[in-house]
Amino acid sequence: MFGSRSLTVKIAGGSTAQVLGLMSGIYASRKLKIPFKIKYYPYSTGTYWPCILEQFLEENEILNLTTPTRGLKAGQGLEIGKIISSHPLLKKRISFERIIRSLRSTKILPVLEMLRREKALHAQPIRLIKLKSFYLTISGGFPNLNDEAVNKEMHRRFLKAGIESPFEKKFSETYTVIHFRIGDKRAIPWIPSEFTGEPGIIDPKLIADLVCQLNLKERIFVVSDEPEFAKQLLSDVGISAQTRNNKGDIWEDINFMAKANIFIGSHSTVSRLVNIFVENNGGHSYLINVEPNLKYDKFPNTTYLKGKFLPFDHRAYKLDFILPKSSHSSYKAVPPSNSVE
Repeated sequence: MFGSRSLTVKIAGGSTAQVLGLMSGIYASRKLKIPFKIKYYPYSTGTYWPCILEQFLEENEILNLTTPTRGLKAGQGLEIGKIISSHPLLKKRISFERIIRSLRSTKILPVLEMLRREKALHAQPIRLIKLKSFYLTISGGFPNLNDEAVNKEMHRRFLKAGIESPFEKKFSETYTVIHFRIGDKRAIPWIPSEFTGEPGIIDPKLIADLVCQLNLKERIFVVSDEPEFAKQLLSDVGISAQTRNNKGDIWEDINFMAKANIFIGSHSTVSRLVNIFVENNGGHSYLINVEPNLKYDKFPNTTYLKGKFLPFDHRAYKLDFILPKSSHSSYKAVPPSNSVE
């Protein structure tokens, strides 16, 4: 099936961003009829996220799972899910990363990417679907792709890793799940917006208005990287939500959310991944601050809502925030590379 060429898939971000990247890699590999290799960047988003993909990959699919970030000498003591204070994007001095970020708002970067035969997907399925054989690299943001062949292959890989597969079709159950992403979004007032992709933490009043509109009164759950604080924020606006004691296991959370008949999420990659499963299991999703994919009809049961965010003087924002001990327990931290790319 494959010739001598291979496709490099450049991935960064947390566990669900990594899964979305792997899904795009599988799709592109099948489309172009060439093998793929994963190149992972643990530090490039500005938050430290170790790679979780190794358990889902074959040995020949790995290029580099600890690719360093230029200008960053990553030492010990980095906390998973926390902003990297020594990251070059947080420094005022000129750096390679800052130059690249500046070029993103111009037409120069796409030209440079094309010259090195790289296609940035910008979370748009159509850019992946129309991918030409000219390209030898794809990069994010990766779309929430809903492709039967890819879902089947991901299901196989989850089972091989010994993890309950959210890609297995399930019957939806009568409960509502609110996915409330907080974590490193607490630091948004003090860091460049490129780190988080959103202008703030979703205003829970927007969620409360939706809950009222849908007349949802019973069996409402909240899933979050900070579940107790998320529960408090929802309580402030009159939503009585339950939390789950699953010790921060992202895969348990995802399998639980996948079976909800009503799912309320956001621009988070967790929400966008869960959206695939809710759609295929017969539920309905409401995604806040997510642009609809107008040329991609795989999500007919998804409603897209404009985002509203908490003002920066809200108590939710804090630069030196403390995550619960159970947060991100599914990750296995790897020793950081001390080299500077």
